[in-house]
Amino acid sequence: MSQTCQIRVLALGSAAEACGWASTEIQIDDGATLAALIDRLAAECPRIGEARRLLRFAVNQTYADERTTLKNGDEVAIIPPVSGGAVPAARLVREPIDVPALVREVESPNVGAIATFVGVVRYETGSDSKALKALEYTAYDAMALSEMSKLCEAVAAERSLHKVLMVHRLGTMKVGDTSVAVIASAPHREGAFDACRALIDQLKQSVPIFKTEIWQDGSRTWVNGV
Repeated sequence: MSQTCQIRVLALGSAAEACGWASTEIQIDDGATLAALIDRLAAECPRIGEARRLLRFAVNQTYADERTTLKNGDEVAIIPPVSGGAVPAARLVREPIDVPALVREVESPNVGAIATFVGVVRYETGSDSKALKALEYTAYDAMALSEMSKLCEAVAAERSLHKVLMVHRLGTMKVGDTSVAVIASAPHREGAFDACRALIDQLKQSVPIFKTEIWQDGSRTWVNGV
């Protein structure tokens, strides 16, 4: 029989309205991750699920990512975007990238063009004819986000963009999955097109995100590894 632990969940700001409560106690399986708790909250509170990519979560008053393991007595806070804070242009995610949702984020009556670049895991074979099964992406998360944010800010300023988003997925992705998306909106198409190309090119050069090829026979190869 599996053991359970009790978690106190706080819903702050607009999250309290979305949940219909400001504080509650939830029992989850012992050793469950924050992601599992968020999945449950999203199922019970659809607005939390819809806004998940905009929310941050803290465990015992410290920001935490979804891989964090929870224990009995932990306090989890649901934190919507803070007053005066903008939704970040650069994001690292571990769930599938919702490109149509990203496009909606950059729309505006002042926008005449929205350009998207979507990087997809493609099928290929190695030099020994092994077939690619999946790609795995890892990152130096804090530095990667910092570098991605700097790139977005610089390209947006250079090309007078309305808004730009750069989202990279981490973890294991099979053939056909989206690994990265760049979305740019601008008054004119040239700026939007140029921004997407510049951002994806610079991402590949300077952002500490690392790629491993996983082959059908189970072997693994670092791309540009040492």
